[in-house]
Amino acid sequence: MLTGMDYVYAVWQERSFSAAARRLFVSQPALSAAVKKVERELGLPIFDRRRSPLQLTDAGKAYIEAAERIYRIQNDLTRYCGDLAGLQSGSLNLGGTNFFASCFLPPMIEAFSQKYPQIRLSVTESDSADLYDKLSTEELDIIVDSGVYDASLYEIMPFYTDHLLLAVPSKLTVNERHEVAAGKMLRADILAGRHLSDSVPVVALSEFAGEDFLLLGKGNDMYRRAKGLFQAAGVVPKVRLYLNQLMTAFHMARQGLGITILTDTLVSLAAPTDDLVYYRLGGDLATRETFLAVKKRGYRTKAMEGFIHSSLGLYKKDSSLANPFDS
Repeated sequence: MLTGMDYVYAVWQERSFSAAARRLFVSQPALSAAVKKVERELGLPIFDRRRSPLQLTDAGKAYIEAAERIYRIQNDLTRYCGDLAGLQSGSLNLGGTNFFASCFLPPMIEAFSQKYPQIRLSVTESDSADLYDKLSTEELDIIVDSGVYDASLYEIMPFYTDHLLLAVPSKLTVNERHEVAAGKMLRADILAGRHLSDSVPVVALSEFAGEDFLLLGKGNDMYRRAKGLFQAAGVVPKVRLYLNQLMTAFHMARQGLGITILTDTLVSLAAPTDDLVYYRLGGDLATRETFLAVKKRGYRTKAMEGFIHSSLGLYKKDSSLANPFDS
């Protein structure tokens, strides 16, 4: 049963009475009345209704901070009681961007569910900024990510190393240049791990200056890495399109719309094609660690510990499942 605090907090999260009413499946007049009742009991307004989007008053800021503390206490109590049940019940909320949710979470969920089938799982796909926000408010328990994070707020557990590759439509004449051709690889080479060998030369991005590029947009770790790679090469890329997902970049590149930057994991999982060839990229930015992230301060449930343990076990070097993407 919803309380007045639940109504107030939903309005704050949505920054709108109408949006909060839709989310809670109540009428807007009923929601407004519930919030006004709380404000009367408090003796001060919680929301500054003159501003759009809705803003908190000073009293409202104090109320929301108190509400979040209460929710955390309630959540910790529920989790603790769930742990006493010995993982016979409970829930676990996971998150990742589209790429990580598609590539890494399925084998992790399968491994965990085999051990703890009674635990209810949910998965949220979003961008990294939103996932970390949800992790900080404990809407999510664990996320899979890579790249920049706030070490003061989150603990990370690296488990997999990705390598960035330049993916070039095979029909482009740039592939036939002498300086480029020596490093050209096919998907079979990537599957065989040839791109990890120093015997394959690193390509110079300057060789592709003037070609159309398909890059991921701001807010994405791949945007930050691509920007750094181009800056190090002294190249300003001619960007035809900024995209949101690596898989979209893969499909557009294979159609010949431009050159893109992919990971060896995606190349391994994507549909086989002869429409793309691949090149090694050099520098620290061309290697990235994928990790599980949890909130540093907060109750870590047995379900969370179980998921972390079973997931990291998939990628141990001495495990037969060291690379769950092997076919």
